[in-house]
Amino acid sequence: MSLMRHMRPAKLAPRDRLLHAAATVWAANPSAPLETIAEAAGVGRATLHRYFPSRLELMRAAALHGMDALAAAIDVVTREPQPPEQALDALIEMLVPFGDRLHFLLVTGDLLGDEALTVAERAVDAPIRRVLDAAAATGALRSEVPAGWRFRALEALLYAAWTAVAEGSLARQDAAPLVRDAFRRGFASGAEA
Repeated sequence: MSLMRHMRPAKLAPRDRLLHAAATVWAANPSAPLETIAEAAGVGRATLHRYFPSRLELMRAAALHGMDALAAAIDVVTREPQPPEQALDALIEMLVPFGDRLHFLLVTGDLLGDEALTVAERAVDAPIRRVLDAAAATGALRSEVPAGWRFRALEALLYAAWTAVAEGSLARQDAAPLVRDAFRRGFASGAEA
């Protein structure tokens, strides 16, 4: 049995296995061929093409699938009222593991300008921005820093963590604490700064 088959989540339908495999394989190697995706999903290439006639369609479906899952996870984290610092920490803890599903979006330009993906990104970005704004409003983060800068800085730290984990230079379990520490220290307000 090949190593790629160990990546296949148990008990998923073939389409879902393909989506999971595509995100995982392309996160590690954005130029991986479709044969590698099919092998990782435990299906034949004909099955892959039955669900996704082209590489771009599979890439788009994997991206939207990942964004939908991310939106659902963010909703769970942000649904219950909690102090802004705790909400920020919970959000970061939740966002870092999504690198496995979404890292490939950051290293490929194939989906730039895709309208459905743009809408999905906005739906994901809005609650993240609300958490950051609430943390700034209560003094947990520096309020004089432009909101867009706070958001982009968090994105950059997440990208750094996802990339470091993907290349093996950072242990997966160390990623979230490092992102949280760097972000909180960098945007600490008052005496914490």
